[in-house]
Amino acid sequence: MPMKILLIYPPFPLGKAMSSVMCSPPLNLLYLASVSDEHNFKVLDLNVDGSYGIEKIAREIEDYDLIGITCMSFTFRIVLNICRIAKKKGKTVLLGGFHPTLAPNIIDKFKCIDMIIRGEGELTFKELLEGKPKSEILGLSYRENGKVYHNPNRPFIKNLDELPFPRNDLIDSSPYNYLWIPAWVCEASRGCPFNCQFCCVTQFYKRSYRTKSPERVIEELLRVPESAQLVFFVDDNFTLNKKRVMRICELIQKTNLNKHLVFVCQSRVDDIARNPDMVAEMHKSGFICFFLGFESFKQTALNHMEKDYTLDKVKKCVDICHDNGIMIFGSFIIGNIGENKEDTRKTFKLMKDLNLDFMMTMPLTPFPGTKLYEEAIENGWVDKNLKWESIKSGESKPLMCTPDLTRDEILELLSESYKSFYADKGYVVKKYLTSYWSSKFNWTHKFLLKFMKNGITKFIMNLNHIVDENYQSAY
Repeated sequence: MPMKILLIYPPFPLGKAMSSVMCSPPLNLLYLASVSDEHNFKVLDLNVDGSYGIEKIAREIEDYDLIGITCMSFTFRIVLNICRIAKKKGKTVLLGGFHPTLAPNIIDKFKCIDMIIRGEGELTFKELLEGKPKSEILGLSYRENGKVYHNPNRPFIKNLDELPFPRNDLIDSSPYNYLWIPAWVCEASRGCPFNCQFCCVTQFYKRSYRTKSPERVIEELLRVPESAQLVFFVDDNFTLNKKRVMRICELIQKTNLNKHLVFVCQSRVDDIARNPDMVAEMHKSGFICFFLGFESFKQTALNHMEKDYTLDKVKKCVDICHDNGIMIFGSFIIGNIGENKEDTRKTFKLMKDLNLDFMMTMPLTPFPGTKLYEEAIENGWVDKNLKWESIKSGESKPLMCTPDLTRDEILELLSESYKSFYADKGYVVKKYLTSYWSSKFNWTHKFLLKFMKNGITKFIMNLNHIVDENYQSAY
């Protein structure tokens, strides 16, 4: 018989401040829901409906047979509370995502978790719904007759083009935005071949990198909801293969998708620095912003984290982007090994000297399964008994110290970073007057007043908001 399946996306761990800058649909759950036409799915995104607390979730769960929840390390506390509610209601509970994949032993510890899908979920989920014996399903951890079983890993999907299209129809597109522009998301590849020691993506995908064909990418873009004006490519490194990027750009222009959509992607400093012609073609095709993981402006820190780029590429990268009317959203880590307060404040100054458009900072975090976690445990920088179930989602309190910085000092620097960058009215006004009204940034004319009037103010006001205070459970 058809089942009623509820797929839940917990509040995003960056909290209310970053959610005011970017709010993306749960693409992973939309892919999961596409694997079966037999069952009835509902996708519940707790990031866009503020009316949900634990009591309303409990009432929602009543109507479903299977509760599936995607889980990151910083959302585990919320997820666990929802699992407890679901089990109290007698429901079957299934987890997936980064945290359960990299720490599958949580099913041994918490009896409210019935099953875990490790790694890519589509094929494992499909076999589970088809009724294949659990013992034969690769990538599945499950509880049966009081015992826990961890089946062998499932190989990665070889041909991503064979995946069904995501069920975009299952959610309302109106709440989603990027930089306050109505937005949607698209996946063109999976994985990353690099080996950054802090990155859970590296561990999740085992440094594999697989792509969809440019033609498949265009097919997915043609299915983007009509309300969207911007598409964010969720790939960890969209620009890794120049030839492929150029083909995607060619097809975007051929299909006139750039007439009504603009695009944002994640990239690397070195990719941009050595391929100015690629960046020019991307701008021509409607790309307006690159999300770049600079992480640090100190070379010894970059070397330690195995970031695999050199600082001499940074200015060239920034100049190439701005010369082509592409904004830069820079990501930085506070508390890198080998950095002290002085080094970190130099980074704050360089953010503005380089004329970055947006930035975000995060504390160095030892996620399960990463090289950083092993190093932090070995050196006593983090509690070896760290309990993710005790950590509030969106809480900025760092989990580890470093040889040069205490946890309190890292927290102080995090707050300082945002105030230094976004509260500097002179810097913001200068960019507004000298950059965004130039012909290279003519796409901003439609959106920039909204940026200035609503976005930055709300962002600053919500920096310290903790998102999971409504999801505490008494069970």
